[in-house]
Amino acid sequence: MNNPTHTTEPQAADFAANAASDLFSYIDQKDYDTVLHKEENMPYVLRLGGIFLCLEGEGDVIINEQKYHLRPRTMCLAFPGTIVQSLRTDEAFKGYTLAINIDFIREINIPTATSLYMLVLDYPCVTLTQEQIDCVLELCEMLRSKNSRKQHPFRTQINAQMLLALCYELAAIYTQYHPVKRQPCSRQDTLFRRFLSLLATDITASREVQYFADKLCITPKYLTIITRQVSGRSATEWISQTVIVKAKSLLSGTQFTVQQISNQLNFPNPSFFGQYFLRHTGMTPKEFRRSKSQ
Repeated sequence: MNNPTHTTEPQAADFAANAASDLFSYIDQKDYDTVLHKEENMPYVLRLGGIFLCLEGEGDVIINEQKYHLRPRTMCLAFPGTIVQSLRTDEAFKGYTLAINIDFIREINIPTATSLYMLVLDYPCVTLTQEQIDCVLELCEMLRSKNSRKQHPFRTQINAQMLLALCYELAAIYTQYHPVKRQPCSRQDTLFRRFLSLLATDITASREVQYFADKLCITPKYLTIITRQVSGRSATEWISQTVIVKAKSLLSGTQFTVQQISNQLNFPNPSFFGQYFLRHTGMTPKEFRRSKSQ
C-alpha cells in the first residue's frame, strides 16, 4: 500500500518529518516505489498512518500478511506499525495517498470509536461509493490547500480540526463498510508472509535462520524450502538483504556513527559489521556513506 507512512529510509525520511510536524503529508504517486522500496521488495513498517485511495486501474497489496485486490474506489487505512510487504499495480493504476496521524480516529467523540478502530485494524481495505470517494478526496485536497499557508497564525489548529473532520467521515464510511475480501493463499505463502513480517520487526534481534524458524514453529530447512519456492531466494538471502537495506538507510539517512549503527543492528562490534557490509555490497560502510553524500 502506498504508503502513507515512512521510516528512517533516506528518501522516505523527509516525508516522515513533514508528516510528523504537519499532521499529514501528501505522497506523490511517482514516489511510491521509493517509499516502499519496490526494487528491494522488502517489507515496510509504517511509522505513522495514512489513507490510500485507488482511483484508476487495479493492483494488489499485502497488509499485515493479508493480500487485498485494489480496484477503483478502493480505500485503505493504516495505523502506525502496519506492515506493508508489497504493492503491485497495472499500467493504468492511479492512486492518492496522505500520510496522516490516523490515530485521530481513536479520539473522535462517538460511542463506537473503539470498535471502529478495531474494525479498521481487521479490515484495512474497503470499497467506497463514488459519493464517498469524492467527499474524501475533497477533504484531502482541502487539507493540502490549507496546509500550504505556512504563515497563517492558526495553521496548526486549523489542520487539526480539518483532520478531525476527515476522521469523522472515515468513521461514517466504516459504519456502513463494504470490506475488500482477503485473497486466499496457500500455507507456504502464509508462512512466507509471516517470515517477511518478522524480518520487518525482528531483524535487529537475530540474523540466524534458526531464530525466525523457531518464531514460525517450523524447522530452518523447511523455512528455506518455503522461501525458495515462493520467492526464488533462500531465507539467509532474505535476512542478509534486510540487514543491508536497513544498514544503507541508516548510513545515508541519519547522522549515526558506524559504531552506533553497528550497535542498532546488533553486531558484536563495528569491525564485524564493516566486514559483513563489505561482503554484501563491495564497499565499507564509510565508503557507502561518502558515495551518498557526493
